[in-house]
Amino acid sequence: MKKLLLSSLIACSLTSPVMAEDANMTAHQAFKTTLSDVQDQFYRSLRVEEWIDMGLAAGDFAATVTKLSTGKEGLVDLKNHDRPGYWTYEFTQIAKKAELNATATNNAQDYDRASVSYLVASYPNLQRPNELYALEKAVDLYVKATNLHGIEVLKVEMKRKDGRSVPGLLHIPKQKKAQAPAIMWSGGVDKTLIEHRKSITPLLNKGYVVLTFDMPGAGLDYRNYVEIGNERASHDAAFSFLSNNKLVDSNRIGVLGSSGVGPALMDFALNQDQLKAIVARCTLVDGPIGNPETLKFIPKMSADSFIARIGGDIGDMEYFRAIAPKLSLENKGLFDGKTRIETPLLAINTKKDPIAMPEDVEKTAALSTKGEVYISDEYGHCPDAAEADEKIINFLLEKV
Repeated sequence: MKKLLLSSLIACSLTSPVMAEDANMTAHQAFKTTLSDVQDQFYRSLRVEEWIDMGLAAGDFAATVTKLSTGKEGLVDLKNHDRPGYWTYEFTQIAKKAELNATATNNAQDYDRASVSYLVASYPNLQRPNELYALEKAVDLYVKATNLHGIEVLKVEMKRKDGRSVPGLLHIPKQKKAQAPAIMWSGGVDKTLIEHRKSITPLLNKGYVVLTFDMPGAGLDYRNYVEIGNERASHDAAFSFLSNNKLVDSNRIGVLGSSGVGPALMDFALNQDQLKAIVARCTLVDGPIGNPETLKFIPKMSADSFIARIGGDIGDMEYFRAIAPKLSLENKGLFDGKTRIETPLLAINTKKDPIAMPEDVEKTAALSTKGEVYISDEYGHCPDAAEADEKIINFLLEKV
């Protein structure tokens, strides 16, 4: 759906006036250059076109937004009580209807529609019970949809050294064979393990096993959080799981991480010399965690989500200022120009991103003797261009 039509649908759905917050829009504009015309009225980043691409019905979104209790001031969706008029409740109702239809048709696209509807209901998953319920449903229906699409996917549990578990989804190529190469793939603070199917399909088509999982504190890994001094715990569990899986060649494992998973990804990558390749995609390594003053360029939703991922309460900026700087690679003394590893490392991002500016990308690549930098001809958080996607896939295919 074209952006103009989508924006019109959303705009028409708002039934009462909302007083937009200037600071909210300033942050959203710095974060992403392509925004809905009504983003200024929403706390959540409206990734509607992405959701539609995954299977959400545009009409479902527009119809549901009409039911939100906008109030007289503030943002449409800032509060999220578990009752009519609030984001998760209303999107869960539309998801339940979509699920009933999918059960009746047993059609992959219908299961996609139901899964993404539940995913939107859970978004951005600040660990409220109703959000977690919606997320669990989204994942279960994703598994059904993906298998119906002809891609074998298994829900797995990976054990950490501390005895805790990490949920993941093991995607197995159609031409499966013993000893296949494998890629560990994770998103950031609000992009879950079921949102990568389009990105990982080229790898599956080449015979690679792909394990998607969430950063600690996010998605299905909500029972854990990013701990100072043990940031890599969930990544270690994922690597161990793949290394001991009979489908996988333990000598051919690579990893990709995006955005807020940066501290966990890099702690893992710098301490696992058996990796064949590392992709640090728009990864948070310093920026707003090293300099909290730059948070004005980060949407409140994203800041709240990150606080939850590091074990804090939503909106607790004192906790953020106490903990987040300890996760900065700059503050850890790792950006001193010295190389730490010999693993091929691709650091990739856009020209201007408040999460990871080009200098952070360059410093990340410099950690490896085989580091590469790729700056996509885009602005905003994380590269979306086809050229950037191709660069990532080709790098992994070449190195792993």
